[in-house]
Amino acid sequence: MDTARLGVPLLLSGYDPDLTARLTGQPWARLFPVGDPGTLDALAAGLPPRPGPGSPAVLGMATAAEQAAFLTTTYARLLEALR
Repeated sequence: MDTARLGVPLLLSGYDPDLTARLTGQPWARLFPVGDPGTLDALAAGLPPRPGPGSPAVLGMATAAEQAAFLTTTYARLLEALR
């Protein structure tokens, strides 16, 4: 998920079927079969584009603002509970 959030292209083996399904079709993610180093070499030769700003939303991630709001709210609730 950090690759989408930070705008880093991703090369990923298909070891996790759920993650592979979520990333299939994303132009910034290149998938290769597990145990096939020749495919990995070919993928590394032409790196995919960087993920765009909408990439985290495509994967169902909270935005940075939503994450900050969640952490702030949670911290405030914990402080209140301790009083």
